Amino acid sequence: MPPENQQRREDCRREVRRYLAERPMLSMRAQAIEHMLERDFGFTLDEVRAALVFLVSAKQVEVEPDQLGATDYFKITAAGTLAHERRQ
Repeated sequence: MPPENQQRREDCRREVRRYLAERPMLSMRAQAIEHMLERDFGFTLDEVRAALVFLVSAKQVEVEPDQLGATDYFKITAAGTLAHERRQ
């Protein structure tokens, strides 16, 4: 795996976590996160989804499924906020 691809994945994870950490009271769809990060960083929806899967597995983001449908919403956890604040 080329180092620049790994660096891009890590950058996307940090930016997704930062974006959610700055909005701790909101649960957001992956598409909404991608829409904002695509403007500034050029991340694709696939990259944002991969970052969210990683952050969920690291317990820094949690999934809140819509009770009336199949849409997943993502929200920062306390561990995610702490990691963001500590720049980990």
